[in-house]
Amino acid sequence: MDTAAGQAGTSFDAVVLVGGRGSRLGGVDKAALDLGGHPLVDASLNAARGARTLVVVGRTSAPLPSRAVLTQEEPAGSGPAAGFARGLTSITDPASWTLLLGCDVPGAGDAVRRLLDARAAGGDADGVADVDGFVLTDADGRAQWMLGLYRTAAVRAAVNASAATNLSMRALFAGLDLVLVRPAGPEWHDIDTWADHAAWTERLDPQRPA
Repeated sequence: MDTAAGQAGTSFDAVVLVGGRGSRLGGVDKAALDLGGHPLVDASLNAARGARTLVVVGRTSAPLPSRAVLTQEEPAGSGPAAGFARGLTSITDPASWTLLLGCDVPGAGDAVRRLLDARAAGGDADGVADVDGFVLTDADGRAQWMLGLYRTAAVRAAVNASAATNLSMRALFAGLDLVLVRPAGPEWHDIDTWADHAAWTERLDPQRPA
């Protein structure tokens, strides 16, 4: 599903991380994994279509939009926090907000709409004063850091204040004032295992064998 530019009056950039190892999927290129006839990363790329600047961090064999800025965390494989940091520094004219997405969330379109709606409910076009971002949770209320809409100035400051290499996302965002957004359904659920893949195949096409 697509996310229209300017939805909820929010100007944002997007960073999509594609460098996961896919270890529980046998080491496959997770972003390129077929789901319903399309690479898995397509859901995140479509969800980010409204971004002013789109950055893809990591390496994948999946086709990527020609407008995407391609980069790699340093050193390669040093984790999502390092990838996000690299993505942020690749944006030369940053918007007020930055969307962070993994490559493995088939429900990314619905997730991004939830985040943009949550931000819009907070007030003026530049967001709520003193709130640093909005993060979708899982069904149990746990933050899903790679389904987040973050105030750019706040996350850039957090990156500058830390050594992002091998840092956890929780630690990177520890000092930020974040609003947790509950999901409406399974849009938060990523694909880490073949069982996850089968479940999403069934959701997307109940008539098709998983």
